[in-house]
Amino acid sequence: MMDLQLLKTFLTVAAGLSFRKAAETLNYAPSTVTAQIKALEEDLGIPLFDRLGRRVLLTEHGQRLLHHARRMVDLEAETRRILLDGEASVELAVRISESLGIHCLPWVLPRFRGRSPATRLNLTTHSQHGLVRDLRHGVTDLALLLGEPFSAAGLHVDVLHRERLVVIVPPESPLAIRQTVHPADLEGVPLILTRHVWSVRRLIEQALSEAHVGIEGLVECSSVEIVKRCVMAGQGISVVPSFTVQEEVRQKRLASLDWAGEPLVAPVLLVRHEERSLSPAAAAFIDLLQAFFGEGRASESST
Repeated sequence: MMDLQLLKTFLTVAAGLSFRKAAETLNYAPSTVTAQIKALEEDLGIPLFDRLGRRVLLTEHGQRLLHHARRMVDLEAETRRILLDGEASVELAVRISESLGIHCLPWVLPRFRGRSPATRLNLTTHSQHGLVRDLRHGVTDLALLLGEPFSAAGLHVDVLHRERLVVIVPPESPLAIRQTVHPADLEGVPLILTRHVWSVRRLIEQALSEAHVGIEGLVECSSVEIVKRCVMAGQGISVVPSFTVQEEVRQKRLASLDWAGEPLVAPVLLVRHEERSLSPAAAAFIDLLQAFFGEGRASESST
């Protein structure tokens, strides 16, 4: 029978494709990590990693082992939780868009604590970089993102909600008195876009092209907060999720307009491993997200 500790070391090396990083994560000496991987390879009779100088890559056998190793480690953890009657500290790792976190977590967190008081919740606001790898390797349990749906082997992607996008302009802009903005209104106006609206970028560019309007001084930025500040400073206009500017619109620091024509929306995505069983904590967190985004609470997040 395979040693679970060796499998855990294997998964840690595979997650970062680095023996050194695995040693730091596990608080082992590098030689211990090397010895454990060698012992696992000898036990299985197959190489799991290719060592190419300082680079480490999974072999075909190593890639095949990943899923089964994670299932075995998950099963051990689940067994411990069952035997301890749920009293053990459980960790749930969630990667979430910062803007979505600001929007939904004040409502979700207190209810989640009520359902899973012993769970240690680890929230990270990284971008999608490395997300597929982290979900496959169990570094991340769930991800909540705002953007274009995607597909990846082994992952399940649900669209929880379609968030309305609005055009924002500074309050002193001539456009601020309008309720809607047409493509022709953007002639000569700098446009600032975030990754949250890249899913509708094609629609925006098509509408501008049909109106014979060229994009002036396009700026792409990953931060909604930076985009809002730039628009307030009169550096251009933007398209953002409506919930991200509710406070600024109320305070009249920004004006919000609807896009004329086909409505612009950005999907809210819940991503998880499709074959990994959900822990009670993960199931509770998902249930609360579905309640928030599926029953109208997304527009009443302060309640």
